[in-house]
Amino acid sequence: MIVFNLNCSDCNFFFEGWFENTKDYNKQIKKGLVVCPSCNSIQIKKGLMAPNVSKKSNTKISKRNKSIASNVKKLKKIVEKEFEYVGDNFTEEAKKIKYGEVKERAIYGEASIEQTKELIDEGIDILPLPFSTKKTN
Repeated sequence: MIVFNLNCSDCNFFFEGWFENTKDYNKQIKKGLVVCPSCNSIQIKKGLMAPNVSKKSNTKISKRNKSIASNVKKLKKIVEKEFEYVGDNFTEEAKKIKYGEVKERAIYGEASIEQTKELIDEGIDILPLPFSTKKTN
């Protein structure tokens, strides 16, 4: 089995999909069998995913860890270049974007567990980043 992070292109809802393999995923997408649980759209895309790393040998694990670390570094560079850092104002900015109070844009920053739950309860899609976002100058 393989788990994909999926995203609805119509309502931007994120969810997981379990498939036998990638070929099975592609087949179900082609037939319109993968449906958004939020809006029933079939406009589904795969999202960012973390690899499922299993232990086999120390050499393979070391190579995989280096590859994962490299991918996380690449992701961090992309986020820092393409997204606006809003720091501790993340929750407030996300709400302003959701409710049309400010121009929509890609942001990242800090949020506590309580703030994260609050955003989820308000239907605001968020994604934890696999690296520290704290900026130091």
